[in-house]
Amino acid sequence: MRLIPSTRLSCLGTAAAVVVIGGVVLVGFDVIDLDEFDMDLSLSWGEDEESPAEEPGAEPSPGEEAEEEEQAAADYGLPESCEDAGAAEVVGDLAPGTVLTEEVGEVEGIDGAEQVVCSFSDGGTGPGTSSFTLVFTLNADPSLNPDVVRVPGEEEQMNWEVDVDVDVDNYHTDEADSLGGDLEYVGTVDGSSRHLYLSLPGELYVTAIAHAEEVPREDLERVVMLAAEQIRG
Repeated sequence: MRLIPSTRLSCLGTAAAVVVIGGVVLVGFDVIDLDEFDMDLSLSWGEDEESPAEEPGAEPSPGEEAEEEEQAAADYGLPESCEDAGAAEVVGDLAPGTVLTEEVGEVEGIDGAEQVVCSFSDGGTGPGTSSFTLVFTLNADPSLNPDVVRVPGEEEQMNWEVDVDVDVDNYHTDEADSLGGDLEYVGTVDGSSRHLYLSLPGELYVTAIAHAEEVPREDLERVVMLAAEQIRG
């Protein structure tokens, strides 16, 4: 039995005594069925007492953030070869030919940088040769160092700012975010070359390059995402 309020029960005086028994309310000496009324009798004791303040969610400390970044970086690794990276399967029918030119080793002029270059073509090496190149680079951002990547059919020295007009777009997608990466698209205005860079944790970069080929950006995105999955874990 619950007594509300805590004042002394009495049938006399100005204060009414209320007793809740078995689903009915006794007010004074009258009985009222709760089912006949739509009323809120949910009174609580100690309403004036302050409820304990909720503790805010604990934010990660700088040490925890660094540990998370190290863990994310450990999820990826530079492949040992184009075969190890599954390059042929990743590029698929975007390759203009079946001839694979592979380069594996250090990046000239940049200490500690390494890369694996997998370029597919019909075997030609002239300026107009179509090719599709997939590049994995460690410790060197190819979007900032265009000369890091050599593609069959391109000029040996390429300066995006001087030699050609280009469109540049830095952006995110849900899939790139799930990989912990950022995207940058660089395409020549005349459409002769399209580069898509995916930067991953641990200073690892995946680049897809379509040279002298009409390849939509969406296809370039698909290639770099698949390639990133190949070298993850």
